[in-house]
Amino acid sequence: MDLRRKYKLGAWRIKWYLERYHDINISESSVYRTLKRNGIKPLKRAVTRKAMGPKRYAKETPGHHVQVDVKFLIFHTNEGKKIKRYQYTAIDDYTRIRALKVYESHNQSSSIDFMDYVANKFPFRIHAVQTDN
Repeated sequence: MDLRRKYKLGAWRIKWYLERYHDINISESSVYRTLKRNGIKPLKRAVTRKAMGPKRYAKETPGHHVQVDVKFLIFHTNEGKKIKRYQYTAIDDYTRIRALKVYESHNQSSSIDFMDYVANKFPFRIHAVQTDN
């Protein structure tokens, strides 16, 4: 019932939701009859459903939590050589401000240089940094 009221899902989507998240296998017509029996009216044609995807979280202050990640890039030259580059990215969880820089090597000096770059780029003090490794 909440799926219909809160997310504006039709019978087919409720059926798929029950199968996927609760391992309940019922037909679309059974969902329809259950909704009808409980006095829930069909959806209006003009009403679109709300997205059920994950909600983005945000910290309460800028700089409280900054995520840093490194992406490995491979380029192919016209001569057939492979060139590796490393893209460093930092994103603040409150403001969604991003800093991005590409380096030729992935080492300690590149990481230190990037963190100095981030500290100068962001208009607030950084309290915590989270990385994958």
